[in-house]
Amino acid sequence: MSTTSPQSSAVIFDMDGVLLDSEPLHYEAVRIILAEQGVDFPLEDYFRYLGTTLTSTWDDLCERYPITMPFAQFEARYNDDVLAHYRAGAPLIRGAQELVEQLRDAGVPIAVASSSHRMWVDAALKGAGLSDCFDQTTAGDEVSMGKPSPEIYLKAAEKLGVDPARCIAIEDAPAGVESASAAGMKVVLVRSELTHDLNLTSDWQVNDLTEFKLTWLSEPSADLVGAA
Repeated sequence: MSTTSPQSSAVIFDMDGVLLDSEPLHYEAVRIILAEQGVDFPLEDYFRYLGTTLTSTWDDLCERYPITMPFAQFEARYNDDVLAHYRAGAPLIRGAQELVEQLRDAGVPIAVASSSHRMWVDAALKGAGLSDCFDQTTAGDEVSMGKPSPEIYLKAAEKLGVDPARCIAIEDAPAGVESASAAGMKVVLVRSELTHDLNLTSDWQVNDLTEFKLTWLSEPSADLVGAA
C-alpha cells in the first residue's frame, strides 16, 4: 500500500514514550496500587492501555479485576505518584532534545498531543526542560474523546493552523498510531521495550528519535511498515 500524501509541514509528538521515557513509571504506579488491592498486574497486561486516558483505563481494569477502590481514590493516588516523577524530571527518549532543536532551527512547527491531562503535560515538559520548545500543546482533558479517536490530533493540527494531511505524528502506542492515522497524518512509530513485539502499521519505524530523518518532511512516505 503506497501513499500519495503531500509534503509535510509540521510534526506533532506524543509525549510519554516518544519524548519522555515515562511509560515504565506509569506502569509501576498502577502496579503498586493494584497490588495493594490484591491484584497481580504483569507488564504484558499494561500494553493494552498504552496511549489511552486514565478514565478508560480504570473502566477496563474494573471489568477485568476484582477492584474495590473508588476511582477518585485511585486517581488521586496515581496523579500524585506520576506528578512527582514528572516534576523531578522524567528521562528523555534518546534523540528527543536534538530532534526538537533541529525542527525548531529548520522553522518546522511542532506540537505535543498527549493523552495525559494538562497538569501532567505542563509538569512533564517543564521537568524535562522542554516547556518552551513547542508551538502548541494539547492534553487529553481538552478533548471529548481520547485516543484512538482522531480528535486530539485534529485539534493539535488546528492549533498549528496546518492541514492534518501535512503533519507527521510521532507515536509509540497502538491507540496513538490509530488516532494519528485516522486524522489523516503520516506516522512515525517509535519502537520500545514495551511495544517491540506488537504488530503496528506505520509509515516509518525507528528505535529512537536519532533515526528520524528530516527528509521525511519533504517526501511522500514509503509503503506502510508492518502492513499485512
